Amino acid sequence: MVTGAILAGGRSSRFGRNKAVEVFRGKRLINHSLEGICVHCDPVFVVANDLEPYLDLQATLIRDLIPHQGPIGGIQTALISSPHEWVFIKAADMPFFVPELFRMMLDSTRDADLVIPVHGKLFEPLLALYNRRCIPAIASVLKSGERSVTAIFEKLRLKTIGEEQWRIVDAEGSSFLNVNTPEDWAELTAKFC
Repeated sequence: MVTGAILAGGRSSRFGRNKAVEVFRGKRLINHSLEGICVHCDPVFVVANDLEPYLDLQATLIRDLIPHQGPIGGIQTALISSPHEWVFIKAADMPFFVPELFRMMLDSTRDADLVIPVHGKLFEPLLALYNRRCIPAIASVLKSGERSVTAIFEKLRLKTIGEEQWRIVDAEGSSFLNVNTPEDWAELTAKFC
């Protein structure tokens, strides 16, 4: 089994308000994020600093163990809280989920601590599979004052899912669509609503 964890602890500073609760196609973004992984993961967590906006969700709500550390703190919280070795991390502002991409990642876990897609030339750390073996590396990075998820990569056995691989199952790259700014939101709603 794999634990699923939706990270909803961001400050949404570029967006200006909590983007996870913005309504897209009749549901909040976080509900879209949850729906995709609930079928494939058990249990499913929502990890956030403020849990109040998510009290109605059918998921286990977990407050960040160390608040305001960014996504790396949410990942650490999910890994420590997980009953399983593997945790699928997904951002709350990523409404789409392609099950075949998840299976492709799951099939790549052998001899890895982290399985992560590469979109363009960028790693996608908020749509990745993390093993609990990542906990010491994350703790070390946080202790150093660093908050970038990529800072843990050199300490781990990393397997990447290249664009040529994932495009076989997600030709449009919809799994990677997310909302960071009001302009991203306008583009998403114009294209898909």
